[in-house]
Amino acid sequence: MAYNPTVNNVEEPAKAIAFGKFFVYISFILIIPIFIFIGTRNSLIRQKQRIEETASDIDVQLKRRMDMLTKLVDATKQYMQYEKSTLSTITELRSQTSPFKIKDVDRINKAISDQMGRINMLMENYPDLKANNSVIELQTGIKDCEDNIAAARRFYNSEVRDFNGRIKTWPTNVAAGTIHAQTYLYFEAAPADRQDVKIDLGQ
Repeated sequence: MAYNPTVNNVEEPAKAIAFGKFFVYISFILIIPIFIFIGTRNSLIRQKQRIEETASDIDVQLKRRMDMLTKLVDATKQYMQYEKSTLSTITELRSQTSPFKIKDVDRINKAISDQMGRINMLMENYPDLKANNSVIELQTGIKDCEDNIAAARRFYNSEVRDFNGRIKTWPTNVAAGTIHAQTYLYFEAAPADRQDVKIDLGQ
């Protein structure tokens, strides 16, 4: 006769020891915050990269604007030989745009605008410049640079405003501390400098 063990055919509840229950419950409690923490940390890192990329774009446009202005001075210097100080000032400003520091951008950008305004007033005395194709092209290029700087400034400030607010609030500030995050400076022009400088060549 085959072996036929007796089966206790009754309903029994599942049983678990207290330590097992504690381990499972604590795992559920901890795993969600861990995923949230990792996601927040990665989000802050990506936002920092966007801010730094935008700052770099401003740097590129500022240097391009400076180069255009230098060429504009070079194209007009035969008409204003006595204005050597203008070129010297621009050359000095060009050297200050590297390495890039956002806190210096407003000062440098304002100084460039001041020199552009100075050249604009000087060119009023030289009608021949108004028909000079090189000067007209440089004027367009400078205006394009200023538009690009203004657009990049708006995007940069928007990202900085959001980032600065996030790293100051709990629990995001906990993740921010692990990447040594700190607030960024805003790129804000003075009220008098928020308008594009007009170089009127009588077009």
